[in-house]
Amino acid sequence: MEKDNTKNRTFLATALVSLSMVFYGISFPATRVALTQYKPISLVTARLIISAVLLMSINTILYGRKGFPRWGDLPKFLLIALFQPFFYFLFETFGLQSVSAAISSVIIATIPVFTPIGARVFLKEKLTFYPISGALLSLIGVVLLVSFSRGEDTLIRNFTAKGLLLLFGAVFSAVLYSLAVRRLPVSYSPLTITAVQNSLGLLFFLPVFFIFEASDAFAVVPNSETIFSILFLAVFASSLAFIFLNYGIQQIGPSRANGLVNLVPVITAIVSFLFFGEQFSSSKIIGMGVVLAGVLLAQAGKIKGKKKGK
Repeated sequence: MEKDNTKNRTFLATALVSLSMVFYGISFPATRVALTQYKPISLVTARLIISAVLLMSINTILYGRKGFPRWGDLPKFLLIALFQPFFYFLFETFGLQSVSAAISSVIIATIPVFTPIGARVFLKEKLTFYPISGALLSLIGVVLLVSFSRGEDTLIRNFTAKGLLLLFGAVFSAVLYSLAVRRLPVSYSPLTITAVQNSLGLLFFLPVFFIFEASDAFAVVPNSETIFSILFLAVFASSLAFIFLNYGIQQIGPSRANGLVNLVPVITAIVSFLFFGEQFSSSKIIGMGVVLAGVLLAQAGKIKGKKKGK
């Protein structure tokens, strides 16, 4: 019976994390729409305001005082919020200003490669064949996918050393975030974790917003497409996606949860084809197939190592 329950939880966690990657994949086209009127920090701040108010309200109704961190765990939550959303979005946003989208996609696709290494160092999880080989295979698929999407010379142009460092900062922020979530006591629900991290993340972002972009943001009169995009990003990408991801990290570990990250460019390519008319060639399908094969391979092994934070 216990084996069946574990199998069911693993399946549910994998399905929910996969769904979160669908939301992340759709978030890139939605972000592109919203950025026609708002600057990046303003957009992230708007997303976090809506998400924090929504999730903290639901969290308080469902859990009351138990939905807030205990004093001893508050530093862990502060660390989580610093890694994601604060550091990740800052590094990614400023990195994208000097690195092409294609190269950025490849760098972000290294998250599943570095996560098992981080889990080995900080969580004492065993390095196994499936997560590492699957991550590397899906990385190759991402390289093929963006090459077919953007042109043969895209991957060797349009970047600066500073931009690359910033994007790798985003990668390591995502990796460290997943490891920090894994170290939280399992008594905290994924809803509570997400509500608190987004609320603290909003507090980190507000000074940056008011210093750099507030005057421009308050002058904008958003159209209906921008409003819809921001609401989608707040509810699905910043709220539900993180709830599902945090549940996955708790149940199947950071390596397997982050192993699904490379579904994002596949989803983005499909959405861009359906709604923005971007080319969808047979060559791109090959790249997507390699990504999916790598993701499936990364999920094939069993979880190794102890669950932390009990």
